[in-house]
Amino acid sequence: MTRQETVIKITKITRIVGEMKSQLDLDDEIEFEALDSSWTNIGKWAEEICQYMEQAPSPLLAGLIANNEFTTPVVNYVQSHRQEIDSAYVKIMDCYAENMQSLLSLCERQEEELKGEYKDLIEPLANEQVATLLKRAIRAGLLDEHYQPEPQTKPIQLKVIAYAVSTICSFPNTYVYFEKQWKRENGKRFSTWRVPRYNTRLYETTKALYPEVDFTEFEPVHKTGTFYTPQDEEDIKELYRDLIKYNKYIASETEIETFAGIFDKAKFCKPVEWMKTQRQLSFFVYQAFYKFNKKDLWIKGECCFSINGRTPHKACFVSGYSSIKRAGWLDRYDVQLKAICDKFNHIENTPDEEATDERLIHTSKVVFHTPNSEEEIHSMFSALLDGGYIAADTTFAAFKGIF
Repeated sequence: MTRQETVIKITKITRIVGEMKSQLDLDDEIEFEALDSSWTNIGKWAEEICQYMEQAPSPLLAGLIANNEFTTPVVNYVQSHRQEIDSAYVKIMDCYAENMQSLLSLCERQEEELKGEYKDLIEPLANEQVATLLKRAIRAGLLDEHYQPEPQTKPIQLKVIAYAVSTICSFPNTYVYFEKQWKRENGKRFSTWRVPRYNTRLYETTKALYPEVDFTEFEPVHKTGTFYTPQDEEDIKELYRDLIKYNKYIASETEIETFAGIFDKAKFCKPVEWMKTQRQLSFFVYQAFYKFNKKDLWIKGECCFSINGRTPHKACFVSGYSSIKRAGWLDRYDVQLKAICDKFNHIENTPDEEATDERLIHTSKVVFHTPNSEEEIHSMFSALLDGGYIAADTTFAAFKGIF
């Protein structure tokens, strides 16, 4: 039998078995009489294909054979309905099941032989480059000698390994091959495992195994949140000077541009280093910024400050401030720090502002950023007012407040 004839017979078997499965799906039974009469040869064809594969192993043909995924449900149907099916049909299907199983086993053995020393890796990964890269994880104790995860290996570590190897080898899909290699088809996908933001030790040590890989796209991008404040630039500078001058709450080498950045996303460059405790930082953030930043206060605190070079945890903000409040120490926990915050928060609503409700247009505590000048903002205000898009009694001061 030639290779072309073998391909034709594989295709015929796949088509016939697929038709049987379609009947099962539609009517919960197979009408063998309705099939093309040539179907009775499928057992003989499977045997002939097996004979050809023994003489001329072919990964390509093995792949075509493996694509016949409906054999199992069809054979199971015949086994469970033997008494109801014509005995001649049962005999044909038994012959097919036996020969097909022999053929599949032969293909599996040949695949293992072709992989040789890479027999513990699935086909797309069974090569020297992948094996060499994975041996780094084996030496680190993350994978065993069969390239399978050790019991103590965490999913985030496997995700790092998969990302690194896929990047180096230019695989079309970052995680699919490794989810199959590590048998996670029915488990949680590696793509859904979040990269840790705080407890990064295991993550960082695994990354270090692949120093040639750029993990920029792998790592999470956390949203930058800065504090809104109605205080002017001079108030911000005075707060900056007080935090350094009194008890050095922030590092003395902190530049004013860095500090001013925590009030403006466009100018934000890096967090301000806090020199005191997490609890004192919680107290400061609440006392200084809560009035105009109630919604995302602690998230902004995470973004805008660091302690010992690390991002403070939102939960620590909450627990730190809560413990001070429960103890009734809000007025005496850190008198100097509270005085600095009270001085910064000198702005209060005037009676005229309260009467005209100047801030009605600005109730969300979230404002727009614009690089436009005050003249350009005023032009927009006038156009909206003239067009009737905003209330006629809206003042320019209120409109400007949304920026």
